Amino acid sequence: MIIKSVNPRTEEVIAEFVPFSNDEIANLVSRAKLAQKVWANKSKKERISVLLNVKKNVVLRRQELVDCVFEECGFDKQEIDAVVSDVLDGFDYYCSVYEKRGNLVFPVDEKVFPETSALVRFFPLGVVGLIGIWNFPFWQTMISAIPALLTGNAVVFKPSEKATKSGLLIADIINSSEDFPEGVFVAVVGGPDQGRFLVKSGVDAVVYTGNIRTGEEILRSAGVKPVFLELSGNDAAVVCSDCDLDQAVSGVVSGAFLHSGEVCDRIKRVYVVKAVAEQFISGVVEGAKRFKETVSPLISLDALHKVESQVGLCVDEGAEVLVGGKRIKKRGFYFEPTVLRLKDNDVESVRNEIFGPVLSVLVVDDEDEAVRLANDCKFGLGASVWTQDFVKASRIADSLDVGMVWVNDSNFPLVCGEYFRGWKLSGIPSSSDRLSQFLKSKVVLSFKSRSKRDWWF
Repeated sequence: MIIKSVNPRTEEVIAEFVPFSNDEIANLVSRAKLAQKVWANKSKKERISVLLNVKKNVVLRRQELVDCVFEECGFDKQEIDAVVSDVLDGFDYYCSVYEKRGNLVFPVDEKVFPETSALVRFFPLGVVGLIGIWNFPFWQTMISAIPALLTGNAVVFKPSEKATKSGLLIADIINSSEDFPEGVFVAVVGGPDQGRFLVKSGVDAVVYTGNIRTGEEILRSAGVKPVFLELSGNDAAVVCSDCDLDQAVSGVVSGAFLHSGEVCDRIKRVYVVKAVAEQFISGVVEGAKRFKETVSPLISLDALHKVESQVGLCVDEGAEVLVGGKRIKKRGFYFEPTVLRLKDNDVESVRNEIFGPVLSVLVVDDEDEAVRLANDCKFGLGASVWTQDFVKASRIADSLDVGMVWVNDSNFPLVCGEYFRGWKLSGIPSSSDRLSQFLKSKVVLSFKSRSKRDWWF
């Protein structure tokens, strides 16, 4: 089956690709294993130097990268360029942090274990199978590739079949950088079948960002190896009675509709206290109307049909369409920025993520009810709190069952996605930084005496 890259703004096919065979993928993994051994034996200083050369190449080819992602994925060029800036900052951040990292001398009780030392050493996982996504193809690839490569791993990268052209360009930018070793970052062309084979191949770890159904399949198939999943989200906003209404309206509208809503941690649900509900809803509806002129297309016709279907199901379940709710009648996969007013929390847009420019709003009596309903969801990626009382904001943030909380803001991550973790079905929670994520530890205990232990034979 030929993989077609389609421009979502024009519906034109811009490139076609032949998927790799299983033998080709297996060969790439084998080559990566050999290359990884050499790469891991290089000094920390050498690997840092090579990664900073990759950064230089990104700077040189930045516009080419932005233009490619724009053509293939359809998002606003300013948004694409902004995440390139974050990745460039990420190179500096991870190189700086990694330079200072070393082995860990672990304390040992001298009374129990005299003349004994304990050293914790860290080693790369090996070959990382990285399965990419289309909504942020460069950013989502590099937030794993940079720390994985720095720590001595090789990467076998399968771009999303909806962003193959962008993925191959990313691989070329990395591999054409000065001194970058052959076989340490290789790309696989393919769709779900190639992804399944990669997961089951000899890779030593798997990184995947995408929908929950695929994530669950990966967990069943990967076997005993580290698996890092960033899955679906359904982020809630808690709008309190003491919020700055202009700020809350502007922030929620932008957090819901930028990038055509095709963002895992965008605002998808709002629980607004009734004291300010009508003013807030009126402002959000007007904002959605203005957004219609600049909204980006959805990634594909299938994605457009799915959003249409989910909105229709919400209406069948009692939701009221306040604005939008249908496809924009022009060439491309455009859907109107949509605001739904819910009658309760038992609706499709709460049960399942709508990956498009759709915002659901439910009026509540108070903040406690808002938190309860926000948590009544199987996902736990992020949430936002809108209030001018920062003591209250801290209390609400602690009460939300999510991995990230924004107060009077939304959507932006720490540099290069550091600690970007979801709870519940949004991922596998971890307190590890990304450098630690790609390292395994080895404890070396040394008895530095010629005597015997008291309890030995």
